[in-house]
Amino acid sequence: METKKGYKQTEIGIIPEDWEVKRLGEIGIITMGQSPNSDGYNNERRGLPLIQGNADIENRETIIRFYTKQITKRANEGDIILTVRAPVGNVAKAKFNCCLGRGVCAIKGNDFLFHLLVFIELNWSNLSTGSTFDSINSTELSNVKLFLPSDFLEQSAIASVLSDMDEYILSLERLIAKKKAIKQGTMQNLLTGKVRLKGFNGEWVEKKLGEILDYEQPTNYIVKNTEYVTNGIPVLTAGKTFILGYTNETDNVFSELPVIIFDDFTTATQFVNFLFKVKSSAMKILKLKDKNFNLRFIFERMQMVDFPLSDHQRYWISEYSNILFKVPSLKEQNQISSILSDMDTEIEVLQAKLNKAKLVKQGAMQELLTGKIRLVNTSLQAQNIVEIRAISVDAHIIGCYIVNKLYCSKGWGRTKLQKSIHLIDYYCQLDFGGKYIRNIAGPDNQLLMNHIDSKFKQLRHVRIEVKNDDKGRKHYNYIPTTLITEIEQVFEDYPTETQKTINDLLGKIKKMDLARAEIVSTLYAVWNNRIIKGQPINDDLLLGDFYDWSEHKSDFSQDLVLRGLNYMRQEGIIPVGWGKYIDKK
Repeated sequence: METKKGYKQTEIGIIPEDWEVKRLGEIGIITMGQSPNSDGYNNERRGLPLIQGNADIENRETIIRFYTKQITKRANEGDIILTVRAPVGNVAKAKFNCCLGRGVCAIKGNDFLFHLLVFIELNWSNLSTGSTFDSINSTELSNVKLFLPSDFLEQSAIASVLSDMDEYILSLERLIAKKKAIKQGTMQNLLTGKVRLKGFNGEWVEKKLGEILDYEQPTNYIVKNTEYVTNGIPVLTAGKTFILGYTNETDNVFSELPVIIFDDFTTATQFVNFLFKVKSSAMKILKLKDKNFNLRFIFERMQMVDFPLSDHQRYWISEYSNILFKVPSLKEQNQISSILSDMDTEIEVLQAKLNKAKLVKQGAMQELLTGKIRLVNTSLQAQNIVEIRAISVDAHIIGCYIVNKLYCSKGWGRTKLQKSIHLIDYYCQLDFGGKYIRNIAGPDNQLLMNHIDSKFKQLRHVRIEVKNDDKGRKHYNYIPTTLITEIEQVFEDYPTETQKTINDLLGKIKKMDLARAEIVSTLYAVWNNRIIKGQPINDDLLLGDFYDWSEHKSDFSQDLVLRGLNYMRQEGIIPVGWGKYIDKK
């Protein structure tokens, strides 16, 4: 296989010609840990914090569980901490001077080395013995081979970009934790009546949970085939996993919504307001007995129950349904539920941002730490990474989502994918980044399309098939893989209204053939341009702009274009002047 120009083949992979392969022992100074006597462990801050293994690492930082007065091997604040006993290869930064136990080592190295070790964390075994192992010794660790830029400035530039991303991710995690704590405090006040909303002073009534909620056994809704598919009816569990997968089975789907699903063995609960099937009978489906209660209020109140679990048994009928709740009037329940729901929405939006930021970081590490994108010596390359960081997450997620929804629709291929991306970008105001230009088939953003193609190949949510026709022209087919379920899960983190807008638009695009998709995309662009520029708008002007777009547009009859324009009005695909003006090349 021929190596790309500017790159070279090495024993551990293809790297830029001006990068080099080095052993870890040549890059950083390694100190292996040695455990002190356990009888010296204490929680009274005597001696130094003891870092023994993965249990002393949290969010890439060392945490304090024990201190020791017997200092065997020492690490300083800022050193890289690496676990050397199962699991091997987990990475953290020392947040304080500490004593090293035998399950870890310390490495003195720069920030680039820290990010590089994080990047290879999941593939650590392949870098040494080539198989899974429980520990690694000093010699094996020193001989691990890594590739890196020869230029320290490039190392610093890469580390700076990745550190900025880490800081942004950490800030979102802290904000989410703060919002969750605020919600928890609000629940403690509002759901127990400690704090009353303005205008409410009536007495709360005490009810058993079984008097408020009725239950249904899930037997009728159990999925027959547990070989799940990428789309269809969700199959649920009440535990943390919640959505186990999707099924094509359309019989006996639960539809009397909303409900609470209750794990009869663990008492875990989930609030559900969409059609579903279940995996097993180890749950109860809880519904309101009458309309004097707000199900969301009851669900939130159930989250505050500290229920002691004992033997493996079913709890709803025997114990849980007998729990006593004090409940206000329905009007007060509704207002409390609305407040908590708004708080949940705020947390969900932040969580979606966090998920996207982590995906951006993953993509940036893949590009930067393998030399696929360079940050020094070429200003254009530096500009490209900024643009790619801007379009990485939403573009990949929505690109995959489009493939999953439109695969096998009329005229499916690269052009229809591109028209769909342009319409969603502008109509849903997502701002994928980059700039569209006038091309033969309509608005064109090749940087964006090439980036999406590269992410499809890298993350394997979509498979690309390329075939040549009789005239040697390439035709691209985009096919969802089984990994597309990951995208479905991430898409659910988008705000509900955004999901609905995208799904509604894709439902309309799915019915379009390639000609209609091209006409609508181009008309949308010229119409949007006129709004941005404050120019008059009527059918004649829009048709004139359409045919001025390129000579290729004369292939479409005026009647066909007018029908496309009327279709846009009927379906509400109307521009609002959002985005960048699309000019000629």
